[in-house]
Amino acid sequence: MIFFVVTAIYLIIVLTLIIALFLPDKEQTSEKPFVSVVVAARNEENHIGDLLEDLSQQTYPSDSFEVIIVNDGSEDRTSEIIDSFVQKDKRFIHLQAKPDPVSGLTAKKNALNQGIQKSKADIILSTDADCRVKATWIETMVSYFTGNVGMVVGFSQFGKPGEKYSIFEQLQAIDFLALMGAAQGAINLGIPLAASGQNLAYRKQAFLEVGGFEKIKDRISGDDVLLLGLIHKLTNWKIRFAHSENAFNWTHPEKKLHDFLNQRKRWASNGSIQLQLNKLFFVFISIMLLINATFLIGIPVYALLGLSLFTPLICLLAKVGIEFLMTLSAAIRFRRLDLIKYFPLWALLQLPYVAVTGFLGTFGHFKWKDRTHRQELTSFRIDT
Repeated sequence: MIFFVVTAIYLIIVLTLIIALFLPDKEQTSEKPFVSVVVAARNEENHIGDLLEDLSQQTYPSDSFEVIIVNDGSEDRTSEIIDSFVQKDKRFIHLQAKPDPVSGLTAKKNALNQGIQKSKADIILSTDADCRVKATWIETMVSYFTGNVGMVVGFSQFGKPGEKYSIFEQLQAIDFLALMGAAQGAINLGIPLAASGQNLAYRKQAFLEVGGFEKIKDRISGDDVLLLGLIHKLTNWKIRFAHSENAFNWTHPEKKLHDFLNQRKRWASNGSIQLQLNKLFFVFISIMLLINATFLIGIPVYALLGLSLFTPLICLLAKVGIEFLMTLSAAIRFRRLDLIKYFPLWALLQLPYVAVTGFLGTFGHFKWKDRTHRQELTSFRIDT
């Protein structure tokens, strides 16, 4: 019975997100306000130069944006590379993040906060230092900021379309593609669940209305999805998804399994506080964990007890079917049909992968930018 119940709930949720993924877009604006791009960088000597070059070639009016790169204690040549670029382009500003015992912010959130404090604009655009952005990125993201929009979530992907990657790297790409599809579907429904710091923009006013990162300062990560949750829960600002190809970003997939698991554990580390911050998101991730754990544990138990596998296998087939439809829809929406051939292997690995990373993200250690963290199950309170 549990197989039918859990599977039915999962099918309804995913099907709803698929339908919402293709809802018609709303109006955009042609206004070109002054904007600030804020990027936190730590030990990114291999990537920061490419991002700076991308940002220098934007189609947005050159006198209508600034770029603030906040060096978060890099121990390599990151600072040197930024300094060299700043000397050539006065739109670029280099900040050295300093410890802030007053705010209590640490790591990336501290760096971003100092960059935002320095910024001159009302609209903040943010990406990661190891990302690549199109020349049309700023112009396109800004066009989604109509009057009542306080945050815009952009699409990002692992790997540059058309280039060759290993199977392991392509599995990361299809996994994130499905997540992005669900994210846009939820935002289109007006119930935003997820965002990525690889491609994000928000009004400084909305950021300040929720107290910046103050309410989530004890969380190691969460400068993206938790900020989205705060703005959705505590303000009247609308949140939109920028589905235009002109705003698509990409980043480098992890090359080692250990680094990949570290990344996914970090992403999962904020799941527990969603019960208070975003109950719908908590329900969604709980059902994802439950359905994968149910099949991972239930099918072997049925086999050991000599019970018929007809019911669990039919339910598993339904699960895989709806996930294929979601992934295919996202691939169409984001123009990544080249990834569909990796779906069978990805679907097979989903069961152990989701269960393991969900558990380890809540209770285990992970490394981020050469710093070791453990996400404690601390109390979390939001005063509305």
